[in-house]
Amino acid sequence: MNASHASANQPNSTQPVHSPRTALLLVMYAALAAQLAIWSSLAAHVGFTTAFTVAHPGAEASLVVGGAIWLVQFTLAVVFATIRYRRYAR
Repeated sequence: MNASHASANQPNSTQPVHSPRTALLLVMYAALAAQLAIWSSLAAHVGFTTAFTVAHPGAEASLVVGGAIWLVQFTLAVVFATIRYRRYAR
């Protein structure tokens, strides 16, 4: 059996399977959207500028500040996962 026969016997061997990675990215994007919606509603309730400007704003405002830090970190994780996915998808 030569090389052309060997490759013909392996169906779809040249196409990598990306469905688990794609599903993970979709879940990460959905989680990011949900977190952003929850955080923005809390920030609107507390007052976005108040949360970042008042010295001792209270527990809800502290959640807004902490949530902003978390959202930045999670957004970076999603961006880096997307870049890595696209790099290895080639």
